[in-house]
Amino acid sequence: MDKEPSLFSNMTPVDWMLAAVFTAVVGWLVQSFFPPWGWLIGIIVALGLLYLAKRRRDRLQGRG
Repeated sequence: MDKEPSLFSNMTPVDWMLAAVFTAVVGWLVQSFFPPWGWLIGIIVALGLLYLAKRRRDRLQGRG
């Protein structure tokens, strides 16, 4: 049985910076449409999208 790689493995500092910027932008955009809890919804949505993108990237690179 193959074990999936950790979500935090194979991440460069640029990956971390892009993830933080993406999360902030999505949080800000959702906040502008759904105040007062939009920032929280945006962060949750951004983290979900980042998880899907990281999983797909790892699969395409043959790491999972």
